[in-house]
Amino acid sequence: MFKTLHNECFMKFDLKTNSPLLIKASENKELDPILPDNQFIRTYKDGELTVVMPGSSIKGVFRNRAEKILNGCDIFRDSCAREAKRGETGKERYIRSCPACKIFGSIALKSRILFKDSFPIGEVKMGRRTNVSIDRITGAAKQSALFEPEVVENGTFRCDIKMENVFNWQIKVILDILNEINEGYVVFGGVTSRGFGRMSVLNIDFSLRYYDKKDLQGYKSHGFYIEKKFDIQELKDKLNTIKYDDNTLKKVEFDETL
Repeated sequence: MFKTLHNECFMKFDLKTNSPLLIKASENKELDPILPDNQFIRTYKDGELTVVMPGSSIKGVFRNRAEKILNGCDIFRDSCAREAKRGETGKERYIRSCPACKIFGSIALKSRILFKDSFPIGEVKMGRRTNVSIDRITGAAKQSALFEPEVVENGTFRCDIKMENVFNWQIKVILDILNEINEGYVVFGGVTSRGFGRMSVLNIDFSLRYYDKKDLQGYKSHGFYIEKKFDIQELKDKLNTIKYDDNTLKKVEFDETL
């Protein structure tokens, strides 16, 4: 499925916090009394240490929601990767994979979507929230069980997604997930049961390239590929009629355009 590059799409958007956001760093800081119990993950960008939403974390959230929308496989019970590995070619493995694995990949199939790490735009307001663990038997607060995570109280992160050899229904899945983020059905990070991780999607920028098509209306030629930047409402209108049925999800030939 990836031997020939048929198309690429590029999507950028902003994720703005509507509630505290916690993505916990993996390092153990328990022996340093100055640092919070659960420190927000950081990395270096342009030589400076800054908070970050890792691309792997964002992809995990998107995949989790896509599996619910598309009724994807259960990796702990009936992973389609085992079935897909029986295919001799990439196309056969793709056909044997569930719809979610067709987008996000598995141990038998390469992912066709890349999520870059997302860094904040402008000023980020950090804070600490005091929480207490609950005893599951009594339902009351546990004694000496306070924890104080470091959170992003207010901030906007720029997200960047790239997809290769993508079908129209797969683009629609991503747009549907972005819509559900705005509706509050999809949240990010930890402590989400206490209201953390709600975000809004802003400033969506989408462009699509074809490497095996020519002279499509509205597309600009760049030599060996054509490209068009879409207004987000125009894109939604074009994808609105697509249904997640067997005929759509089992498509293997790149004979469609937007």
